[in-house]
Amino acid sequence: MRLLLALLLITSLHAQTKKSNASNWDSIYLNAEGKVPVNPSSLVLESTASLKPGAALDVGMGNGRNAIYLARKGWKVTGIDLSAAAVKQAQQEAAKLKVDFDARAADVERMDLGRERYDLIVCMYVHMVAVRNAKKFIDALKPGGLIIVEGHHAESQALGLRPVSGGLPGYLDNQLLRTYDKLRIIRYEDRTMPAEWSNGPEGKAPIIRLVARKP
Repeated sequence: MRLLLALLLITSLHAQTKKSNASNWDSIYLNAEGKVPVNPSSLVLESTASLKPGAALDVGMGNGRNAIYLARKGWKVTGIDLSAAAVKQAQQEAAKLKVDFDARAADVERMDLGRERYDLIVCMYVHMVAVRNAKKFIDALKPGGLIIVEGHHAESQALGLRPVSGGLPGYLDNQLLRTYDKLRIIRYEDRTMPAEWSNGPEGKAPIIRLVARKP
């Protein structure tokens, strides 16, 4: 009985945290003065430049900046985000550009992504989501499929930076290398550079980037 109550409490706290995160992101995307990235990621541009379009999943797509870019390049894109406000913005921008893609306000951690369904998975600044769901993402990739991850290093905390929605501050040393060690690492960076979210006083932050291919 105690075990059941404990499990129910954990489930309830997890749901409350997700709801809080969604509300935080809604506030960020609805803030007219907020500094929200609007251009596609340079890492996405570089990593997909020579790829044949296929099925793509954008995890934490925000306003759809990467999802819409990929859809315009011929990819069949599914974009997921906790924030209904962000998803609405993505849908409005896609409609304005006459771009068709599947935009959903949902929690990817509770979704069944299937097996060998995607040629590309993008995880930009979603931090521990890319760690906790690594097996799910790897399973969802087709053989030869690519995963692209970018986010802050945990050292960003020492600079006083915090993830915009709260939570853990970023990736540990080599954490993504260990997490995705069953994939072929195409590109890995651990350096200080301009970040798309939450820069330090000099306009830079410690950033981790990973591009890996499923055998």
